[in-house]
Amino acid sequence: MSTVPKYRYLEEQLSNDETKDVTKEKIINMSHSGEHQELQNASDMSGESYTSAIRVDIADLDGEDSLNLTTTTLRRCKQQILRPYWRLLLLIGWRGFGRESINSGSKVYSFLNTVYPVFIVLLLWYVYIYEIVACQWKLNVKKDTKSILQTSTAAITTISVNSTHEYQPLATYSPSDLILQNLSHSKRSLPPEACEHVITTYVIPNILHFVAFVMGFVHYRIHENEQLYAIMEKVFLQATPLSNRASSQHRMIKKLRLFQVLGALWVLSTLILQGMYEWAFDFPKLIFFQATGKTVHWVLFSIELLGTMVLNSVSLAVVANYVTQCEMMLFYIRGLALRLQEKSSDLRNAMKDVLSVRQNLSVLNGPMARMTSLICVIFCELTIIGISILVLNKNDLPKIWLYRTFFPVVFFVMLCFPLFQAARVNSVCCRIIKIALEMRVFGYKGSSQLDLDSFMNFVSNTKLRAKLFHIPIMPAYLITIIVLSCLVLLILFQTSIIGPINYWF
Repeated sequence: MSTVPKYRYLEEQLSNDETKDVTKEKIINMSHSGEHQELQNASDMSGESYTSAIRVDIADLDGEDSLNLTTTTLRRCKQQILRPYWRLLLLIGWRGFGRESINSGSKVYSFLNTVYPVFIVLLLWYVYIYEIVACQWKLNVKKDTKSILQTSTAAITTISVNSTHEYQPLATYSPSDLILQNLSHSKRSLPPEACEHVITTYVIPNILHFVAFVMGFVHYRIHENEQLYAIMEKVFLQATPLSNRASSQHRMIKKLRLFQVLGALWVLSTLILQGMYEWAFDFPKLIFFQATGKTVHWVLFSIELLGTMVLNSVSLAVVANYVTQCEMMLFYIRGLALRLQEKSSDLRNAMKDVLSVRQNLSVLNGPMARMTSLICVIFCELTIIGISILVLNKNDLPKIWLYRTFFPVVFFVMLCFPLFQAARVNSVCCRIIKIALEMRVFGYKGSSQLDLDSFMNFVSNTKLRAKLFHIPIMPAYLITIIVLSCLVLLILFQTSIIGPINYWF
């Protein structure tokens, strides 16, 4: 009788073990089936992603920002700084349509990427020709600074002479003859007179601008250069000090955002300047526009206004890239200088950082510096001509004075911006040499005199210079040029060589 319960106990134990084994097998099968289902869903999603036209950004599942502040700030910088700049490049034809899209190789994008750059080139050439034909901006120092009385008298005398000999109605001129008449110095000088200094005033600046446009097209569109984003990543990852990293990155984003707003205002100011030019001279009635009529004049002027916006956007894209890279270099070099002053970095890492600064400056002094130099030559010429006409102007109409005053200011501001940024970079680079000298005198943590001598020699022989026109832009050079220019203008005013005789100072 005692053996029966024992057998029952063994049978129950075996049944329990079998149940556990079956349960384990079910769990294992469920886990395998779950993994298989997840892999199947993932493959389905990846298969759908190739056919979907919607771009999905990788983000956190809960919709909140990442706990990595640097990654979050870099993503924000890309959205607020790089994307507007990419739209500017898209406007001027330096960036292809649909570049970030999954279907970037579609026929529609291929057609747009072929036709749109051709349209931009034709629009630029239209503006170049329009400026020559229309004697744009009235930049003749001798003729365009005269008073209205002198100009009208000369015009009346010319018309009276021509009327007695060889005057012909405007209807007998063909458009090609009218253009040649406007660009020539024939005896039949109908008002307004022909343009002068066409090559130096219009042709050379336009050639320089078109060369800068072609260089930018090759740099961005063909080579697909992303140097701006690369240096931005490096600078944001090296942001120091750690406790103040987030706030310093936010300040950087605000400053770069301010640069973009100022650039947009500058392009708007050039369009306002174009309108002020037409308003100041009462829509200058050239021979060509007199023959074609007012309606055609307005149509041509509207196209020219659109082309002027694109032309100045090209200049803005070049200057904005150079200025932004300079600002990034300032951020990076100041962080390096702070680490050296706090003695929070060893000499080996400091030498690597200095070498990285040199490499980034070499990239900055490459094609981007050459394009910026070409644009600065154009701005410098327009600024000098504008100031010369302003100080020699004898036309007392208030709107003429307003236009002549506004003209050099617009181009002088854009000329100073890249020069000022390059001078700031070079000034901060000189601070690294001063810090190395202080380290040699007062010592550095755990470093021997031989190590300090080696670091001093390395920093002294490493040329950290931001250049334009292949010339290092030093603050002392800019200050000297500004002071001498102001001194020369002051002496010319005081000796009445320029300006009215009764000028108040």
